[in-house]
Amino acid sequence: MKKALTFQAFMICLFPAPLHLAAEKKAEFRPMDRWYEVYLGESKVGFAHSTMKLVEGEVRSESIFEMRIKRAGQVIEMKVAERTSESPDGKIIGFSGETLMAGIPILKKGWVENGEIVVREKQFLRETTKRYPLDPQGKMTWGILKLLKEKGFREKGLTYEARVYSPDFGMAKPTRAIIRTLGPAKVSLAEGEIDAFETEIEMVSSVGSLKTSNWLDGEGIAVRTQMQMGGLSIDIRQSSEKRAKAEGELKEDFLLDSVISLGSELPPMAPRNVFRLRAKNGNLTGIAYEGKTQKIRRIDGRTLEIEVLAEDWKAIRKGKGHPLQVGPEYREANILVDCEDKLVKELAKRAGQGSRSPFETAERLCSFVSRYVSEKNFSVGFASASEVARKREGDCTEHGILLAALGRALGIPSRVATGIVYAKEFKGTKNAMVYHMWTQFYLRGRWVNFDSALRKVRCPADRIIFFVSSMKEDSMVDSMLPTSELIGNLSVERIDSP
Repeated sequence: MKKALTFQAFMICLFPAPLHLAAEKKAEFRPMDRWYEVYLGESKVGFAHSTMKLVEGEVRSESIFEMRIKRAGQVIEMKVAERTSESPDGKIIGFSGETLMAGIPILKKGWVENGEIVVREKQFLRETTKRYPLDPQGKMTWGILKLLKEKGFREKGLTYEARVYSPDFGMAKPTRAIIRTLGPAKVSLAEGEIDAFETEIEMVSSVGSLKTSNWLDGEGIAVRTQMQMGGLSIDIRQSSEKRAKAEGELKEDFLLDSVISLGSELPPMAPRNVFRLRAKNGNLTGIAYEGKTQKIRRIDGRTLEIEVLAEDWKAIRKGKGHPLQVGPEYREANILVDCEDKLVKELAKRAGQGSRSPFETAERLCSFVSRYVSEKNFSVGFASASEVARKREGDCTEHGILLAALGRALGIPSRVATGIVYAKEFKGTKNAMVYHMWTQFYLRGRWVNFDSALRKVRCPADRIIFFVSSMKEDSMVDSMLPTSELIGNLSVERIDSP
């Protein structure tokens, strides 16, 4: 079980766009070259390097960062490079992004063409190209910096907005950003305390928002940026190149530190359980899913009670429904659930051979994936189904993605669910709730849980769903952000069961 989605959300939050750059009165271009140390909690996990140059009449920006994060005792390496190209007046020309997480590359490239943004993405064997209408008010790196230069950052009490295009937030439309200026402030860096100007930037999505606190020097360049994602603090501090590249001790374990103690044993195969969830800090947001097996009751801003039911297979078999009742995104291939891959289709055919009903097919697929992913480990970043089909390794995300693809390959609509699941013992913690991903198939008019990582084809009332997703590219970030805000900030207790 792991939080690969949260890793990606963490990277998105770290460099959502050049919002760590800010304002001067004159919107004149100035080259920029800065190095930063990156901290997660008390651990220095890597470095960042940001540059902006004028090349052949284009403003070209680049942000590169390298990180090392400990997960279940294993060290996962991530490298990200994001580049933008814009005209001197701030119009978007193109962009590219390269992400390498635990050896798995994800490539993005985009450009403006005939009033549209063209986005090409490639992961492993699959490549997709999509077109979206260009919002003329949308901005990227230099366009945002230019706007901030014109609006100002030194004066306390200013509030203004921008529309930010970021490949990681999805390019279907720009993300709303709210900038607030807080005035002069002192900030501590490695070399000591310096004078700066504080700003707050809030990126607002349809399911929540992410805030960063930024301290800017006299040129309007960030010398320090902080943000909080649930119980995780992220701190980016300007430094020299030598200091930025020096490796630090990895004190926190990104997975083990997120394990939640339930405090009591969960009855095995319980048909019903009621859990109380409470935010340790702030309000509890990001959990809104309700379905046949889960109902939510809000107690107050910080507290929810969630009733969870086991799958009722008698009701499922008596149900009525058709695969075409759900949208095409649950039936078609995408960059991760690449069900059109030749090997994926061959595995689906092999696993489902001899099945006499969709129910039997779903159960056989679930059992097959449990056996087929033979190397159970936490070293994989976030693999596509075609990658898992060839490498046969990973944890819950790899199991969930491959099972979803096998179902679609045989005409069964699928999606993945992310939340927490009960474990009697996990890495030394007894009676734990652990962040997890599994698969849901659409059978007879309802979504049904199948957990190939835990080898459960008929799931009891042992899990709480935070969100569900088809893993369609444009929906992934909105799905990931709510969960990222819960990590390290959630307590869970069982308050009722049979």
